[in-house]
Amino acid sequence: MGTLGARTLLVNPPLIGGIAFTRQGRCQEREEVLGTTKPPYTLALVAAMLRDRGVDLRLADLTGAGQTVDDLIAKLDAESWSPTLIVFPSTTPTIDADVVEMAKLKARYGAPLFCFGPHASCTPEASMARAPMVDGMFVGEPEDGLMILAGLPSAAPDQLGTIPCLTYRRDGAIVPHQSQGSFTGFVTAPFPAWDLLDLKKYRLPLVDQPYVMVESSRGCPYSCDFCVAPIYQGHKFREKSAKALVDEMERSYREFGVKFFYLWGDTVTLNQKTFSAFCDELISRNLPLQWFGNARADNLTNLDFVKRLRKAGCWMLALGIETESEETRKDMMKKLEGEKIRIALANMRQAGIKSFAFFILGYPGDTKDSLERTSHYAIELDPDFANFYPAVPYPGTELYEKAKRTGWLASEDWSKMEYSYYQLRGNGLDEAIVFDAINKAKRRFYLRPSYLMRHAGDIARLATTKWNLAWHVGSRVIFGAPIVDANKK
Repeated sequence: MGTLGARTLLVNPPLIGGIAFTRQGRCQEREEVLGTTKPPYTLALVAAMLRDRGVDLRLADLTGAGQTVDDLIAKLDAESWSPTLIVFPSTTPTIDADVVEMAKLKARYGAPLFCFGPHASCTPEASMARAPMVDGMFVGEPEDGLMILAGLPSAAPDQLGTIPCLTYRRDGAIVPHQSQGSFTGFVTAPFPAWDLLDLKKYRLPLVDQPYVMVESSRGCPYSCDFCVAPIYQGHKFREKSAKALVDEMERSYREFGVKFFYLWGDTVTLNQKTFSAFCDELISRNLPLQWFGNARADNLTNLDFVKRLRKAGCWMLALGIETESEETRKDMMKKLEGEKIRIALANMRQAGIKSFAFFILGYPGDTKDSLERTSHYAIELDPDFANFYPAVPYPGTELYEKAKRTGWLASEDWSKMEYSYYQLRGNGLDEAIVFDAINKAKRRFYLRPSYLMRHAGDIARLATTKWNLAWHVGSRVIFGAPIVDANKK
């Protein structure tokens, strides 16, 4: 008797209304936010784990390839291959559209359909309720649960009940998960199955080079109330060894020619001692590699450490600054001091590492005046790049609960729980006012003569490598062009 996962189809859903979304870990944004859609790392990792067990599988990134479900069905039919199990990632803003597309696969092949992502971890029962064609969703990290699922004899409810991190259906009712999923094999995880994807499809703006993700750590010890990361991966910080990380980077370079890497973790520089060991390992191998990742400003106040990062190939670090107001950062549970932000940015500039600062506008308690102050604060800090986002109350986060308690939640339309919309209202703020402030902040920041002169090369490279995207975003910021609604047919 075969197993449920004997022939497993892992699929990243297609574009939505022609728009590319990232569906990876906590990230659930349009391509325009960072200028690229991230490679489906979790699918590539799960593919490697299943392949090591002898599973016959297919991995399809329909977003990356710009293909439709019909294209995938035609390809599978041409191979006379039909799945016994279908697994896909999704997100809060894309779940409705993703399920419509994935249901076509279920209808064609009769295979059960399972899902994972931040929506399933934050609000599993509500997610299942709006996705009746989905047989189950993994809560938390999906890897261990998926391995159990693939080994089951069937998708019968009594079998699914043996997977603690799975929310599933029994006789039409939703059965809640028993525990949060946590990948027990994280530190010794296999090399992702990048060979099953066309890596040329994942390119970085500015350098126009392919890149892959290398997962350095999981878990976030912080409690920022707007973030889904600790809900998805927990608060316990886990990290891979320096040798394992550099081995993975070197293998990607040797086998695929990849020279740029996204060091994937919520705060990759959190543990300076172990991350310094990573830098030393990478420096000692003398490889022509560059990397970028997420960091916190208060991890970058030691200039010698920051210079070590640069020597080890650090190209750029992204920092969540969020707001000018210390009080608002405290309200967000974002424990970050203004002086440390300034020191970190100064250290990065001195070391030659590009800085990308993120700011949130329209957080509960913000006013028109505080939006102005944050806009001017970004110019005062003067990072190399900045992006300004509306506060997004993802269901399941403390921000969502706070917005409901205070009457700030204006809408619960999940398809608009992303950075293209503003779902809050209060203190005289609404979507039109917040987006006007966001576009004004971007104009002020990027159209400064001093900025244009200093970054002329970066601007030219962005225009040549991502022209369509640059025009799309620029026309909105400068001319007020409307946001494209991904869900309009």
